Amino acid sequence: MSDEVLDAFDTFVSEDEVPYSHQINSQIIMQRNKLDGYLFFDLLSAELAGINDIQSYYPPQSLDMLRDLFTRIVSTEADVLKQRCLLYYIKKDMNEEAASEFCNLTAFPSAHRKLIDGVYALDRFDFENAMKNLTVPGVQLQFTEKILSTLLRYCENGPLYVRMFVFSTSSPLPTDTCKMLYLEALSQVSASSALDFVRTIPVEDRVIYLQSMIDFCLSSDMNTSAYDIANLPLFEFEEDMVIGYLSARPDATSKNILLVRELHRGHAQHAKEIAGTMKNQISFGTKRTTQWAEMAKRLKSNPTQIL
Repeated sequence: MSDEVLDAFDTFVSEDEVPYSHQINSQIIMQRNKLDGYLFFDLLSAELAGINDIQSYYPPQSLDMLRDLFTRIVSTEADVLKQRCLLYYIKKDMNEEAASEFCNLTAFPSAHRKLIDGVYALDRFDFENAMKNLTVPGVQLQFTEKILSTLLRYCENGPLYVRMFVFSTSSPLPTDTCKMLYLEALSQVSASSALDFVRTIPVEDRVIYLQSMIDFCLSSDMNTSAYDIANLPLFEFEEDMVIGYLSARPDATSKNILLVRELHRGHAQHAKEIAGTMKNQISFGTKRTTQWAEMAKRLKSNPTQIL
């Protein structure tokens, strides 16, 4: 380690600023485990500085290990701004005052600061602050798939935040997994919004997304999901796809939705056949499931609104 690096480290941190107690380190490691072995900081270190073994350095367990972490970052071929992004993240572990001072001393750009603030918040499941920082103009974080899955898996308002993130950042949703995660989020917020998104998918791939939309809607906690699906305005080829899938599903709610849609289409004979296969007669007073009870309530109060 050169004297120049040692001097830079001494400027970066003093011994009494080292925050990495056993408790804090355990919390960081626990978060890494929840995030499938990789913090967003780990991924960012690899992307910005080519550091693929950051888990061996972070979190540091002593001042000497913190020095090794600092040296690992500043010894890379990454430009100074990218190095400072990673150093700012570490400064935030110390305290916000130290982190702000670091930004002032290095003239750290505000957009980069918001990016790292967002990453830091994501790693700690502080989702409100993460969204505040990652959805502002000029901030663009990769790892869309991991962001969406983390929000849906751990955030109480995950579906809403997913929609906010994708809309605000104009994320391209580059993989099929990203598209499916986004559809899952939309399906838990609004069936009509989910359908609008499905219609952006190429026709040849659309059937799997329509089927998944139904699965997501009916597995959500929204009591209105069954009613919403029964009232979706579908094109004829979409209707055929949905009817076929609902027919294949074994659950009673799907049969109830199918019955409503077939009655609307004027397919009385098919609706009669569906009713005949059901073990329980449909009753507006029966609360077999909360979703069907809500649909029954709405149809009872406004029966002309069936589609």
